[in-house]
Amino acid sequence: MMAEPAEIQSILGLDVSRDTVTLCDGRRHTVTVANEADALRAALQPYQGTTTLAVCEATGGYEDILLGVLLELAIPAHRADPAKVKAYIASFGKRAKNDPIDARWLSRYGCDRATTLPRWQPADPTQQKLELLVARRLDLVAMRVQEQNRLKAPRSRLIADNIRDHFAELERHIEALNAEIDTLIGESRDLALRAQQLRSVPGVGPVLAPLLLAVIPELGTLNQRQVASLAGVAPHPKDSGKANWHRSTTGGRRQIRPALFIAALAACRGDNPLAVAYKALLKAAKPKRVALTAIMRKIITIANARVRDAVRHQNEIGKINA
Repeated sequence: MMAEPAEIQSILGLDVSRDTVTLCDGRRHTVTVANEADALRAALQPYQGTTTLAVCEATGGYEDILLGVLLELAIPAHRADPAKVKAYIASFGKRAKNDPIDARWLSRYGCDRATTLPRWQPADPTQQKLELLVARRLDLVAMRVQEQNRLKAPRSRLIADNIRDHFAELERHIEALNAEIDTLIGESRDLALRAQQLRSVPGVGPVLAPLLLAVIPELGTLNQRQVASLAGVAPHPKDSGKANWHRSTTGGRRQIRPALFIAALAACRGDNPLAVAYKALLKAAKPKRVALTAIMRKIITIANARVRDAVRHQNEIGKINA
């Protein structure tokens, strides 16, 4: 059984690289082991059953073996946002960097914030696969845009056939990914229910619905402000003293805003309440950019509410049947 936040008494900082993991248990001493399950299991065995919290950074997948071993040994872990750790270190005015130093900073970061750090939990295999498929689709779509731009370049005549061939190949791969994503969602009762609710929101189509399911898996468990902030459409104040600047929408998960913008454009051109709200904002002399951002915010908040209500209803039916 994993220790609760209030029971944590020591912090283990772990700096992960492709081949090695450097451990620091809060003291100056550090040890480096191979980033392999057996080596990590041997190094972490002494911490099993203790009130220790392990803190590592997200490294694009190199931390997966470590997190798997920590889960096996029932050692609670936090996978930290590298940007937050970097800002934390910078607040002390420190610049030196190597694996042992980074492990010590991770341990210190965990000591200062242990009670507020969320504990890492393994992702559902279906959800994890969906995230990978959607991320790959985003990569291929970006490549397709690049090839379109290259084809329009004035000096591309000599290589136009090669570009067209690559463009067609990208199209095939994107279509195959779309089919695989649709199949995956259709085979999961929970994902299918969520996707159905998302598709009922004006402007949300077959591209945005899987994107929301993959990038914001918390959808349906958040309040209006939280979901708007995650989507990058929450207006943040920028005031100081007597100065009151225009509020701006910044931050959030970067994949969502461009897709929400397209969804808002589609919704505003249709016959639905969002189109009515958009016209009302324009009539009130709001700039189009501000009005579209407001519609983007409405789309994500409506989507969150519909998913929440559908999941609650499904759970209630499940309790009755049980």
